[in-house]
Amino acid sequence: MRRDFYAPLLVAAIAALAVASLSWLSYRSVRTGYQTEFARRLEGMAATGASQVRAADVDDATRLGQEGVGYLTLQVLIQQLCATPGTANASLLDVRRYALYDCRGDEWQGQRSMLDSLAHPALAQALAGETAVSPPFVFSGLPRQVAFAPVRGDSSGAPVVAVVAVEAVPGYRDALAQLGQRLLLVTVLITLTLLVLAIIMARRALAAARLERRLSRAENLAAMGRLTATLAHEIKNPLAIIRASARRLEKLEPEARKMSEYVVEEVDRLSATVTRYLQFAKGEDLPEGSGDARSALDATLALLEGECQARRVTVERIGLAPLAPGAWPETAPVRLDPESLKQVFLNLLLNALDAMADGGALTVALAERGADYEIAIADTGPGIPPDTLRRLGDPFVTTKAQGSGLGLFLTRRLVRSAGGTLDIESVVGRGTTCRVRLPRRRES
Repeated sequence: MRRDFYAPLLVAAIAALAVASLSWLSYRSVRTGYQTEFARRLEGMAATGASQVRAADVDDATRLGQEGVGYLTLQVLIQQLCATPGTANASLLDVRRYALYDCRGDEWQGQRSMLDSLAHPALAQALAGETAVSPPFVFSGLPRQVAFAPVRGDSSGAPVVAVVAVEAVPGYRDALAQLGQRLLLVTVLITLTLLVLAIIMARRALAAARLERRLSRAENLAAMGRLTATLAHEIKNPLAIIRASARRLEKLEPEARKMSEYVVEEVDRLSATVTRYLQFAKGEDLPEGSGDARSALDATLALLEGECQARRVTVERIGLAPLAPGAWPETAPVRLDPESLKQVFLNLLLNALDAMADGGALTVALAERGADYEIAIADTGPGIPPDTLRRLGDPFVTTKAQGSGLGLFLTRRLVRSAGGTLDIESVVGRGTTCRVRLPRRRES
């Protein structure tokens, strides 16, 4: 049953993990696409700007500064580049990494560019003759990227004389953030849906398991009913013959008459037991009886005295609190006939003895509990595992190698027919206690 319950939850967890992983991979894929496209566009802008810069204008601006004609030409080119949509800044750097022109203003010109520290590897690559795009960095509280494109001399294979730098704020950030939020929302919704479906499936699995157990129990009861009916039919006929023969023996000598009375009494008791079991098999309730739980318990213990000695089991009778040890009620009138009481106590006591194959201690207690009488039978056997304990009392569920489980089932039915309860407590390694509570019979 636990496997049927946890399997849907495990499948839901795996599916939710798969959805989360797929969402994360999708997010990373889209982010990588955005970053690649943005870097390619930024690199193209820098390369386009660098292609329009002449080495002679760079040389003129380096020698004459703002007074030179080359400086004015470069100023127009860099300003146009900075005015391109999506561009945050543009600048022209010489080979010393000093700014020949920077759109941020005159105070940024003529000194070492801050890009040398913020994007040093990409700038060094551009000075080596290759276009490069830096990783994102933060400037003025905003993430930025910069693309560098080298400016070469006028002749083929001439060295790099300057570098065009184009800075931009990644414009895909808002779209990427929205995508991340949507993917997170979708993942959460799918996970919740899977969880709800898993819970529904788990509950259905539990319901199916319970139904299967009920059907199995019903089949077992039906089989037991057919078996009991057959046995009752086959046993009652011989019993009738035995009883009739015993009645005929009454006409013989006194000793035979006495023995015939024993035979008739036991035949009647066995016949009543068969009739009672047949009623159970048919699902009928027993009529309310009248018996003394104290005398029935005494008689059953006396019957098993030799068995206890043979099995090296000590028997202790105690009273339940608030009674003193050994104090039993003189009588315990209950709504169950004497034969049924003996059957209940005999089944429970025999189960306790069977649990102590190597000897032990049997404790039997009897006391009043308000409007009930409570009988407790405790053994020092190996105890019963929790999984078996939960099912104990169902037909054909037993801890014995050769048992059928019907004795405890019929015992519980007998107790319930009198309005009582049978509870079984057990601790593995310490023993088992059976508690029978029977309502007190009101004297008319």
